[in-house]
Amino acid sequence: MKNIRLAGAAAVVVLALTPLGASAAPPLKDAQGTPQAAPREDNLSGPFSEKQKALRAEAQKLVRSGKKKPNAKGVVQLAENSFAETTTPKSDKILTILSEFGGTGPKHNQIPEPDRTKDNSTLWTKDFGLAHYENLFNGPAFSMKDYYEKQSNGKYSVTNSVQNWVTVPGNAASYGANTVEQKGGAWNYIKDTGNSWYDSQLAAGKTPAQIDEYLAQFDVWDRYDFDGDGNFNEPDGYIDHFQAVHAGEGEEAGASEDAIWSHRWYAFGNQAGTSGPQGNLAGGTRIGQSKYWIGDYTTEPENGGLGVFAHEYGHDLGLPDFYDTTNKAENGTGFWTIMSAGSWLGRNEIQGTGDTPGNFGPEEKLNLGWLRGSNVPLGATQTRTLNPSQFHTAGQDQAVRVDLPNKTVRTVFPTPVQGRKAMWSGAADGLNGSLTADVPATPSVTVSAQMNWAIEQDYDFLYAEYSLDGGKTWKLATSPELGTEPLTGSSEGQWKTVTYQYETGGKASQFRLRYATDGAVTENGVFVDSLTIKGKRVNMKLNGEPKNLPKGFTADANWTANPGYLDTTTDRYYLIENRQFQGYDAVLKTGPYNFGNRLTKPDWVTFFSYTPGMLVWYVDHAYENNNTSQHPGAGRVLPVDARISPIVAENGLMPLGGRRQAYDATFGLGTWAKLCLPTETNTGLVTPCAPAAPQAPVFDDSNPDAYYSTALPYHSVKVAGHGVKATVVKQNADGSLTVTIANPQG
Repeated sequence: MKNIRLAGAAAVVVLALTPLGASAAPPLKDAQGTPQAAPREDNLSGPFSEKQKALRAEAQKLVRSGKKKPNAKGVVQLAENSFAETTTPKSDKILTILSEFGGTGPKHNQIPEPDRTKDNSTLWTKDFGLAHYENLFNGPAFSMKDYYEKQSNGKYSVTNSVQNWVTVPGNAASYGANTVEQKGGAWNYIKDTGNSWYDSQLAAGKTPAQIDEYLAQFDVWDRYDFDGDGNFNEPDGYIDHFQAVHAGEGEEAGASEDAIWSHRWYAFGNQAGTSGPQGNLAGGTRIGQSKYWIGDYTTEPENGGLGVFAHEYGHDLGLPDFYDTTNKAENGTGFWTIMSAGSWLGRNEIQGTGDTPGNFGPEEKLNLGWLRGSNVPLGATQTRTLNPSQFHTAGQDQAVRVDLPNKTVRTVFPTPVQGRKAMWSGAADGLNGSLTADVPATPSVTVSAQMNWAIEQDYDFLYAEYSLDGGKTWKLATSPELGTEPLTGSSEGQWKTVTYQYETGGKASQFRLRYATDGAVTENGVFVDSLTIKGKRVNMKLNGEPKNLPKGFTADANWTANPGYLDTTTDRYYLIENRQFQGYDAVLKTGPYNFGNRLTKPDWVTFFSYTPGMLVWYVDHAYENNNTSQHPGAGRVLPVDARISPIVAENGLMPLGGRRQAYDATFGLGTWAKLCLPTETNTGLVTPCAPAAPQAPVFDDSNPDAYYSTALPYHSVKVAGHGVKATVVKQNADGSLTVTIANPQG
């Protein structure tokens, strides 16, 4: 067997892409469950994560196409001093600190015991002590360690070193209230957790040298290759994987708005370049007076189940969310992957949801270097045996990759004002790059430019700054239009004149336009044309016309000359797998749930079963996310629903969301069972039902709308229309499927 690869011809497609978004643990309740808070971005970008993601994606694309081969450590060189990892290491260690809150708390073990006649969805145990987490993270079965070992088929393992409860100075609201959490509150919680643990170690008699010696085991990985030598297996001064478990419930599970929402982020990433370990000023927060810093981290609640911990750690390994993160729609991923609602599945051996997640999907395993399977190239027909997706048997497949023709996507931008090109800031999370001019000595400077911008209002900004000391310090230039406020919001598609002024006292200076984005939603950025810098005996000009920047101008990598559009060639393919009630996927039979009693028992769920069989995923890298609310019928990685008929109630209403619609997404030789889920509404009880029917044995993408429904535009998928056919020809006694796949020539 070999790792799956891609080879395909190119097809040209013109798409209008929406602004790029970032990717939280999905909320326990969906639109029909009346969530207590709208989900927020939980996979937030740090100062280097977007660059790392882009490098890794490029490296994996080159490996899939056969143009590059990783070295023995899974590293690909992309350019001089530019490297990317394409696989995970063999094993990792996580430093986990349990922390409760000061003041009004909560402390740990203060979560009320649920009334099990009314609440069967909340996870609870009598004692959330150290032993509970040791078993949850490192136990022999149904633990985080076991989960990752099973998902990787032994290629990867992770061990948590759990530190006993410490107390941070603030109460939960001081860190987690919605008004502060993503504006420094969460970072302060991480800082205080690390410092409180350090103080507890000193109080226990440890010396600073002993604490450093202990922490050294958690810094063996250079996550971002800060020294550019291609060696990722070396210390960088930062804890490789840090996890903070906070007392109380998480807001994503229905706690108050004062609670922290589980997430992955980078603490104090805005201080990159000014603080950090000696030789690697990458921001973050120092652990007490130790030599070690925390940058990347995850945080989860006291009563978090295995699902939320494994989900957030998936982000730490570089995986995105697969659900629609806008909270405006539910796509079809449902319970099919832990990176969507599959993190909330359970065995029902204990009451509560989320104690045991289902499997990763095949794309996640492919990105982590764990997937073993075959490749059906263009123009080929093959018969393959699909193992149940968690397992790999020699001569059989965890999944089969079916190549599709590449496509070229054109994103349309503003037409330049002067000449053929304008300077563009780029569009991505976590940017902090500048277009800079070295201005000769003059008493005062006036800068004028035509600008066209779409910047996330009050979260992303364009700063106009000047320096009189060679770039050591910067001040905001004054604008007649803006004062000293940075540029944000939108010019509504129009080019506008923006000017800036500053005094130099006759000195030489530097002027820069610095575009800084946060870790969440990204819009199209800033376009700059006809830029002039004037002063006494100074007349500098820049538009995007020259192949090279004029003398005196420099630009960081995100700033490029753009002709008014961006053509990007991306790959796409199908991943075909076999989902059976085996391994961690046994929870697909016991764990899917419906909040049907939202009026009388809002915390009560009805459990039901998904349908085993062949699941087809359409992977289209033209899209950055699965937000089908922004691009109906399309996303980055979406399962194709074999039976796309809406599940409706007697009155024709459709109260069920995508998590339930997806129960019959599989193809096969079995039966889609009848599913009825009584649901309370303001006008009475309705019972949406899906009738029993034989499964469809054939996936056929000849008609791109074959699996798309205008009644379910966010849940259904527009397939490639290439003529691929995948037929289940045999269901074997061991749960494997024999499948014939025909892939036309491109």
